[in-house]
Amino acid sequence: MKVVAGCITSQGIVREKNQDRVILHMGEHQGNALTLACICDGIGSFDYSEIASEMVTQGISQWFDWIYRRFTAGVPESEIVEELDNAVHAANENVYLFQKENQIQIGCTMSLLLVYNENYYIFHVGDSRICILRGGQLCQLTRDEVSVKTGSDGSVKNRLANHMGKAMDLWVNCLTGTVMEEDVFILGSDGLFHDLDVRDIYGLTEKVKNSKQMQAACEQCLQLVMSRGERDNVSCIMVGFKHK
Repeated sequence: MKVVAGCITSQGIVREKNQDRVILHMGEHQGNALTLACICDGIGSFDYSEIASEMVTQGISQWFDWIYRRFTAGVPESEIVEELDNAVHAANENVYLFQKENQIQIGCTMSLLLVYNENYYIFHVGDSRICILRGGQLCQLTRDEVSVKTGSDGSVKNRLANHMGKAMDLWVNCLTGTVMEEDVFILGSDGLFHDLDVRDIYGLTEKVKNSKQMQAACEQCLQLVMSRGERDNVSCIMVGFKHK
């Protein structure tokens, strides 16, 4: 299968800065394809959480550069996944220690997708999301890690229950599955999904045949969400699989 992908991030129409970060890496060697997509959303109640998002995505990008050299040398798939798990935990430790050393609070979500040929692996922390569009149906693969808090006035608010940098020992939700032809994975910060549904995504990706068109679909998706009044930072990554 051929991989087509695109990504975009924006501070949006209200926020003064963008605390989101996105990365997308693709490579192929002797018929084997390796694709990595990751989105981090900084915690808005911490003033400098873009630092956490940057630290995590930068660490994962460095890991990809390192593992890709081993990928082209024929390293087993199981070892790639194991090393990525190690890299995720190392990134969390770096964020946690940075807070302690600088006496500030920072943190971010992380939704990461790794695809090796026809197998996908997801590493997820927080309430960014990874969804899959398959057969005209949109399914959320990740779970929003939030807790509910009731205020003294009876108001109910969702609070982030897990994030990168929360503790030295990180709890990561992991899952794996098999990619099918015409699948489209959508990774987004929570701002992307407030006013977006399956008809929007299907309409934007239905006729996509290459990465240039998928990049345009990501840009149109972001514009659509912001036109509907989204006030948060908005980030989007789309990874699709087409017949060669």
